[in-house]
Amino acid sequence: MTFLDNHKTSVLDETTLTSLGGTSGLASPLVKRVITLYRQEAEKLVHGIENAFEVDDQEVLSRSAHTLKSSSASIGANALSHVAKHIEHLARQARIAEAKALSSVLSSEFTRLMDELNSLEQKLTLTRA
Repeated sequence: MTFLDNHKTSVLDETTLTSLGGTSGLASPLVKRVITLYRQEAEKLVHGIENAFEVDDQEVLSRSAHTLKSSSASIGANALSHVAKHIEHLARQARIAEAKALSSVLSSEFTRLMDELNSLEQKLTLTRA
């Protein structure tokens, strides 16, 4: 059983992205831009969290996890947001070792999300062609 097994958490809720696109939905250029910016920022945040784990930096860990949680939720990346929320909570309580135990889950969910975003972008490219 994994961390997320107890939570029916989707990797990516496309309805959230669809709503960002307004009347154009997922076909909106805004959605493509949001995905691009999210990818760049999320990668930096995940690396920041990993580095904070290595040096036991509670403040950076808490701040990076908080930002990742919020930005992930804003695009519908619910599973990653959920993991980041737990890391943030543990970091705020100075339970760094427990938070660090979630690093493999964080990495796995980040990879799953990037794969899902790649699939979505391919699907949108085929739809536009």
